[in-house]
Amino acid sequence: MRRAVNEIMLVVNPAARAVSSRLARIVARLLAAELKTEVVTTGGRGEATVAARDAVERGFDAVVTLGGDGTVNEAVQALAGSGVALGVLPGGMENVLARTLGGPQDPVTAALVLSDRLRSGSRRTIPLGRLDDRLFTFAAGMGLDAEVVRRSEQDPEAKARLGEWAFVANAFKVGLAHYAGREPQIDLAAPGRPPERVLFAVCCNARPFTYLRGRPVDVCPCATLDGGLDVFARTRLGYHIAPGLVWSLFVSRRHPGWKHSRYYHDITSCTLRADRPLPVQVDGEYLGERPSAELALVPDALDLVV
Repeated sequence: MRRAVNEIMLVVNPAARAVSSRLARIVARLLAAELKTEVVTTGGRGEATVAARDAVERGFDAVVTLGGDGTVNEAVQALAGSGVALGVLPGGMENVLARTLGGPQDPVTAALVLSDRLRSGSRRTIPLGRLDDRLFTFAAGMGLDAEVVRRSEQDPEAKARLGEWAFVANAFKVGLAHYAGREPQIDLAAPGRPPERVLFAVCCNARPFTYLRGRPVDVCPCATLDGGLDVFARTRLGYHIAPGLVWSLFVSRRHPGWKHSRYYHDITSCTLRADRPLPVQVDGEYLGERPSAELALVPDALDLVV
């Protein structure tokens, strides 16, 4: 789909890992050389949503984010269903959606490519996932993965020092200390399928779930950006399974078919109900503890600049 673009809003998150004031100025100049560009710098959580909503209300053609996955997710909350397109520039730790779309990972090079695509009006409409009232672009989860996100957010110094390895360290700690050998604690229900008791659940509407040192981590290896929701869950997590699971996430992608694994492909909705409130995350952002979560596919929800 093509639609002429005349005016864009550049939303910059200066707290994102790869974003500096110098980089923001360079990107803004590159975009402004070809398009009328307004720059908004965020100062805290939720401000990218406010900026994107303002862009919609004022009739901008597109919003471009320079930040990480959290900045993208916040902008999506306002842009979904609006007809205002989203352009994504990498600036965070993982940049999952930016990588999934196949663009350059150098922000300046990506800005040059995106500028051409903005001027040509090239767009792609994709579905989104929704957890309760929060939209997500690539993943959401209840239990283990959300607890890992929470711990990583609670220790920003370690996150800054170790980067993605802080996430890996927390994954092993949480998995071994709180999930290995435990009984299932979540009722998982999806239309047309028998209910299941699971230990944790991860929902993806794209792949991969994340990246580690540039390599994809495929929790839901059959998920596609244009398809439905995929859900991976485990009914058990033994201490012995960790090495094999790591290998499968990076290489073999066979874990969906393992004993004690549950994998739902291309579904439109499911419900998670926990025995007690459990941590929940969307697109790597911790949302707190919840006793339940309703997951649903939102068709034709977002226009992407591609």
